[in-house]
Amino acid sequence: MTNERFLPMTSSEGTDAQRDFGDLDAALVRALQADGRASILDLARMLGISRDLASQRVRRLIDEEGVKVVAAVDPGFAGHEVLVHAMLDVEGAAAPIAHRIADYSDAVLVSLVSGMRPIVVEFRHGDLGELDEMLAAVRAIPGVRSIRLTTYVEVLKGFFVSNARKDVSPDPIDIAIIAMLQRDGRTSFKSLSDEVHLSPSSVRERVAKLLDAGVIRISAIRPGGISRSRFSIGLGISARGDLDAIRELILSTPAIDFAARTHGSFDFIATVHGHVSGEVLAAVESLRSLAEVASLDSWTHLDLVKEGYARSVGQELRP
Repeated sequence: MTNERFLPMTSSEGTDAQRDFGDLDAALVRALQADGRASILDLARMLGISRDLASQRVRRLIDEEGVKVVAAVDPGFAGHEVLVHAMLDVEGAAAPIAHRIADYSDAVLVSLVSGMRPIVVEFRHGDLGELDEMLAAVRAIPGVRSIRLTTYVEVLKGFFVSNARKDVSPDPIDIAIIAMLQRDGRTSFKSLSDEVHLSPSSVRERVAKLLDAGVIRISAIRPGGISRSRFSIGLGISARGDLDAIRELILSTPAIDFAARTHGSFDFIATVHGHVSGEVLAAVESLRSLAEVASLDSWTHLDLVKEGYARSVGQELRP
């Protein structure tokens, strides 16, 4: 059965049609975030639309909107125990500094944003010593005035963090499979099997084992910044009293794409996405309305310079 809410409309209803397709696209992204390898048929059945429409919208999301479906290695398996969020105050143009920071492999996200601190960076490190070295290198870049640092204590939402962790030691074949899935998480089992010289059924079992163990998660990620149909803002939340109410609201708000409980400048950091500004505003206002939220800072992502959550794993996975 076809869901009438997602049917195309006439040209005289163009604005409504765009909004309805925006709703459909958002639902497709959420479904692919839950299971990046869900088939087109499964997606169509889940949303009550035709297979052709599901295929067309998924292809558009990937080709035109920059959505990627990739495998990411859980930071713990990759040896990354220190995850931090940094906001940089700079002198002069921010873009050259952002691109220079993007050259560092431990900078997994670099974004140009609005506000007094125009560069946002996420770093991953194996220990605090590596973080110290990275911060020293960034401070030495001409134009960097200061770094506002927040440490992730617990990632509440994020495609690169698995829901379970088991004691598994990926072998070289597993690592080769992960590397291919990091480029395209929807690569067919036949294509994977051709590369590693195993049967498709054997590759299917290996992928299932890696997913079940929490070594990888295959999910959709949306590009940062603003497009014709999408807004993306970051939030820094300072709390008073108990944190549970804020945590519960974050977990129950679909528009909040990423969130972490943190120490440092904020108690929580989150990213809110929406295909209309009202959707983003509603999520922000719901947070502001909580008595437990003492203050809320926000910044708009204007240009995503780097998003390297899906990284080469050759030397990163723990034996």
